[in-house]
Amino acid sequence: MTASVAPDPRRGPGSGLPILGPLSTFARVFLLGTLAASVVAVILDFGLHADETVVFIAAGAAILGLAWVVGLSTERLGSLTGPQVGGILNATFGNIAELIIAFFALQAGLIEVVKASITGSIIGNLLLVLGASVLIGGLRHGTQKFSPQIASANAALLVLAVIGLFVPAIFAFTITNPQQGSLTEESVLVSIALMVGYVLSLIYQFSNPSLTLGGHGEPEGHAGPAWSMRTAIVVLLGAAALLALLSEILVSSIGGFVESFGLSAFFVGVVLVPTIGNLAEHLVAVQLAAKDKMEFAMAVSYGSSLQVALFVAPVLVFLGVLLGQPMDLVFTPLEVAAVGAAVGISALIALDGESNWLEGALLIIVYVILAVSFFEFR
Repeated sequence: MTASVAPDPRRGPGSGLPILGPLSTFARVFLLGTLAASVVAVILDFGLHADETVVFIAAGAAILGLAWVVGLSTERLGSLTGPQVGGILNATFGNIAELIIAFFALQAGLIEVVKASITGSIIGNLLLVLGASVLIGGLRHGTQKFSPQIASANAALLVLAVIGLFVPAIFAFTITNPQQGSLTEESVLVSIALMVGYVLSLIYQFSNPSLTLGGHGEPEGHAGPAWSMRTAIVVLLGAAALLALLSEILVSSIGGFVESFGLSAFFVGVVLVPTIGNLAEHLVAVQLAAKDKMEFAMAVSYGSSLQVALFVAPVLVFLGVLLGQPMDLVFTPLEVAAVGAAVGISALIALDGESNWLEGALLIIVYVILAVSFFEFR
């Protein structure tokens, strides 16, 4: 959801406030509101020791805004450094909020929440985000077209990534009483293979930009605010630092939040954590589709899902080993079935090279059905 204005040629790069000056009125209010929410969450947790439910909601609201700020600064740095470096920045920071939340959850021993957030992010991107994008774009522009060859290639890459991600789960399902040590060891080896696939996908993307979704130029209005390089770096580092602090607060208050609303830790991980961490990026995809940039919207959805499967999940497995909280990639049968359905349905959408609002509505309905199942799952 990039809310920036074009730089005024009559103003120098340092005129006005270096951070707020180049932003639109809405973006300024949103940024200041994010800072206010961050301060409130810190005071509620460290100063007032408030109820954990209130702390969770305040921290979640702050993280939503901070993820948006990270996106703004990343977009600006990408526009200043060119498509190659910009692609690396987007690949690195695209899921930074969710990764930081998962890190603190892993450190706290909330393995179920961490694993659920991996599958929840993939499902949310492929069903909810893509569905909302296709629905809004279809309602505004009718049938939207995109390259079926490029979309199908990305969908195929996602299928392969998910197959690799779920190999340990298949192994656990087929072996009687598998040892935890062997599952962790296999998960580490699979994670190494997934990381290799991630690096190869980046090399392919940078070597053949015209053969990737959204590789035909940058969508208008998505170059980020007119910050200088220094300002964009300061904003990015500051937002990342606040994300770390707020994520720790969020994770520490999960227990009270779960008890207050009668939710399971699994539901929090599979639905709430991905939503909190990725909502800003989700809104970008919907905004692009509304501007008839369906290929770019699909790039956000597929790209984020690929990053979770090929980068975020392996990194969390490695971190688990380093933190003494070993995490395997053995997911529940419900998660495996849900991700398989999400990948299959989204791949079908990509085959014919066009989309309409009905397909978007059906994707959202499937997500709602799965969310209800996740809510009832204990």
